[in-house]
Amino acid sequence: MKSLFTIKSGGPASWALRVVAAVVIGAVVLTVPTGDSYPLMNQFTTAFMLMAAAMSLNLLLGYTGQISLGHSAFFGIGAYATGVFVSRYGWSPMWTFPAAFVIAFVVGALVSLPALRIKGVYLALVTLSLALVFPQFIKWRKLTWLTGGPRGLDKAGFNFGRKNRTYEIFGHDFFGDMRGQGAIPFFYWVAFAVVVITYVVCRGVVKSRAGRALIAIRDNETAAAVMGVNVAVTKGLVFGISAGLCALPGCVSTIRTNNVVPDSALITVIGSITFLIIMVIGGAGSLWGPILGAGVYVLVVEITGDWSNEDNIPGLLRPLFSWSSTPPGTGIFAISLIVLMFVAPFGLLGLLKKWTARLVSVRPKPAGTTTIEFTSSALVAEDAST
Repeated sequence: MKSLFTIKSGGPASWALRVVAAVVIGAVVLTVPTGDSYPLMNQFTTAFMLMAAAMSLNLLLGYTGQISLGHSAFFGIGAYATGVFVSRYGWSPMWTFPAAFVIAFVVGALVSLPALRIKGVYLALVTLSLALVFPQFIKWRKLTWLTGGPRGLDKAGFNFGRKNRTYEIFGHDFFGDMRGQGAIPFFYWVAFAVVVITYVVCRGVVKSRAGRALIAIRDNETAAAVMGVNVAVTKGLVFGISAGLCALPGCVSTIRTNNVVPDSALITVIGSITFLIIMVIGGAGSLWGPILGAGVYVLVVEITGDWSNEDNIPGLLRPLFSWSSTPPGTGIFAISLIVLMFVAPFGLLGLLKKWTARLVSVRPKPAGTTTIEFTSSALVAEDAST
């Protein structure tokens, strides 16, 4: 179907749309913490954490085609890195973020070694075993002195008590009194910063020469190797980067709750499945897909959070969900995943692009345009000089 309007990629209309989208997103991000709705800020903080985790998984699965069901372990590495360094060694929580990234990067690179020989469902099983083993490893009695064992770690993040009412950055107090609920806006901005960092890194990788190598490996690994792509190094690097990025929202979860326990949902295999569902529903292989998927996931879970009580379920939906004694948000999301595989195999973002293409289509730049223009200008300058 032909679009009503066609715009050129990189042209004035294209940039105008990008500016409008940036202004809208910026307005929403800046408006949320200015209000007094702490529950709304908590919901956005949760969404930001899930966005970052799903984006890190998308870099590995969506762009490289390596199936991973073990990203909850990398999330847990970030959570426990912050908990251990703060509670045991007195580190500043902010310094634990780069430390967690490095630790998770090394573990991810080591986990990628089996990916050099196996792939598909076999690689999924290897990474699934990582997700299953990690919580048990944390509970190991010989590591209780470090991880706290089954009880976890308390006072593992920011201790906002009478002695610590503010938190200064570079000598300036940007957040005011952060006792009690006053700290919620701070967690909001830390989580948002993690999302921005994760997005910038993922975009930088995808848009670079390495990103083209990732897509080549995903589409045809043999052809990529023939074309000169170092498959082993590329897989190990992207696995490490993906693992390191997934550790960052884990750090946020620890400083947000001021504790970390091995049975936390996002640290167990449930977390891996949640990240995967969010990525697929939003749209795998796209930068904005995980962001959209996490937003929809949190929205559905929050709306259905009190549906364990039959009286809170809307009348039309009561016959479908009144039998459940627990909130059905996760189940609804899982069913939606099955439906989307038939209706929109490229996720919600793919479905949105399909609908908007009927109204506006973007015409990409011809390949080699920039090079041709540069060469022509150089030739003109050379003729003038001679």
